[in-house]
Amino acid sequence: MRAIVLDEAGLPELTDVPEPDGAGLLVRVRACGLCGSDVEKLGRAPAGTVLGHEIAGELENGDRVTVVSHVPCGTCERCLAGHQSTCGEFRASRVAPGGFAELVRASHCVPVPGELDELATVYVEPLACVLRAVEQVPRGNVLVVGCGSVGVLFVQVLLRRGDEVAVFDPRADRLAHALELGATEVRDPVAAAVLTAPAGLNDALGRLEPGGTLVVFAAPREPVPTALDAIYRNELSVVGSRSATPAYFRDAIGLLPWLELPPATSLPLDRFAEGLDLYRTGEALKVIFRP
Repeated sequence: MRAIVLDEAGLPELTDVPEPDGAGLLVRVRACGLCGSDVEKLGRAPAGTVLGHEIAGELENGDRVTVVSHVPCGTCERCLAGHQSTCGEFRASRVAPGGFAELVRASHCVPVPGELDELATVYVEPLACVLRAVEQVPRGNVLVVGCGSVGVLFVQVLLRRGDEVAVFDPRADRLAHALELGATEVRDPVAAAVLTAPAGLNDALGRLEPGGTLVVFAAPREPVPTALDAIYRNELSVVGSRSATPAYFRDAIGLLPWLELPPATSLPLDRFAEGLDLYRTGEALKVIFRP
């Protein structure tokens, strides 16, 4: 089968690989979204790695599913404390080889109803992550920093929760899109902020009122120019949130039909380099590949 495989330099190339065998359900990939965490691994992950975890697929019997790539044990101290993504079992991938391929083997699949098409199904995984992160966000006046595809999901979820949502993004087009969804431009200090864009860390900290909370949803770039003085002097709380569990996948499936999904650019696998460039330059809000 065809797959996007990382070469010795950790860079992606389209090549033929054996079909996945072993345990798990065989899933034919219909679409797979490009995530920032995939891009972070380029040049770093080992040769032979196949990335991709925002998967819309189909089982051998024709049932449509999405795939859960990481699953916590649910019983250890970290899981019980709400930090499931730090569970030892969570590190293991439950998908082989990865979503940027024609077929995968997966241990955990969640059924998808007929009203969700393949492109919408790709958003189940990122929305599940958003739903988990929102539980860490205090209710009230919330700032979303970064209005990319994940940022506009945060905006809609927070608005549905009843929060006042302000937004910040240096790109005028992305800011305008978030405002159309019902958010406002940030003017006053806020009680809570969600960081969805790594470069906006200091923008988020600088707009928090004393005692406020920052939820970090995006991995910071290195080196991190963090305004630690603001955290210290304003006694801010900083909380991280990463990934999701199967329960949030099911919640996301139920919520997706009620949201305005970010516009996506859909490309075949053999145009992976083009899609990657569109993502990196910000010309595409979301890039989805079809095998």
